[in-house]
Amino acid sequence: MTHKSQLSYTILTSIVLILCCLNSCAQNKTVFASDSLKQKRNDSLQTKVTNTSPIPHTLKADSIINYAKKFIGLNYRRGGTSNRGYDCSGFTMMIFAKYGTRLPHTSAGQGLIGVEVNTKNIQKGDLIFFRGRNRRGSRIGHVGMVVSEKGKPVVFIHSSVGDGVRYDNLDSPYYRKRFVKVTRVVRWEQ
Repeated sequence: MTHKSQLSYTILTSIVLILCCLNSCAQNKTVFASDSLKQKRNDSLQTKVTNTSPIPHTLKADSIINYAKKFIGLNYRRGGTSNRGYDCSGFTMMIFAKYGTRLPHTSAGQGLIGVEVNTKNIQKGDLIFFRGRNRRGSRIGHVGMVVSEKGKPVVFIHSSVGDGVRYDNLDSPYYRKRFVKVTRVVRWEQ
């Protein structure tokens, strides 16, 4: 990538981030209360998650994935951006922010960032996008992060409405029907 095209890409990315952030701020974020058992589990996860090591100087996909794994089992929370619960884009936004990459708080906005990757070249750390609940629609409505090795069946981590932060497989019929694309936001050191 030439310096001029890299500068253009950076400017375009900044504009998209600003627009997505403005859109996110304008949305009404309804928060649902969870029962006390789920809250206790989330509080114990919060304690575990806040005791993390400092950010490494070189960004490796394994580092960001290991950090994301610490949230497995944390509840889904609509509009959530804290350890009390995350929605799908709040989860990926928080994971990438930990490593110095800012993403908008919408899955559609995150779908505008980065470079689209051919399914044969999917690798750990890539963002994977799906249609919303209306699988016939074309709008992106869900995002996760790939955790599987390049060339292996695609496994991703995400915050699911029903089960919170968990792993799923792209080959499952539910996700295969809703699959839209994969993008690479960061140049990963493998």
